[in-house]
Amino acid sequence: MLFRPFPIVLIGLALTACVKAAKTAKAQAPLAVLEGSEWAPELEAGAASGADMFVAFKSGGDVIGHGGCNRFFGNYRHSGNTLTFGPLASTRMACPDLSAEQEFMQALQSTRTIEATHLRLVLLGEDGSPILSLRRRDWD
Repeated sequence: MLFRPFPIVLIGLALTACVKAAKTAKAQAPLAVLEGSEWAPELEAGAASGADMFVAFKSGGDVIGHGGCNRFFGNYRHSGNTLTFGPLASTRMACPDLSAEQEFMQALQSTRTIEATHLRLVLLGEDGSPILSLRRRDWD
């Protein structure tokens, strides 16, 4: 009997395309739950490094993170597209320039609503204007 690999290759390509389409669709789908996710600022070209900055949404409404120099913690409330942070407390390390960290913390505290997918989280202020765009750190 003659072996014909062509149908097997076609099936394999079709399955690969389906998996890729499913991952893309999930990444672009609205995000319903923040709990268990970690986010870092999306930086524009030439911006100061924000590699150490992140915010992590924990269970029970707790939030932790790092502002680039200091660690912070507090709480958050998330329902639908509404997101607010309670008072955030932080360590007080002596760092040469805290301006980026202060802007990051202020952005979190000013958040009222969000636009979120599985890979991107945009924080919006009271007037609905974008404050800060974050990218998912813990996405596979």
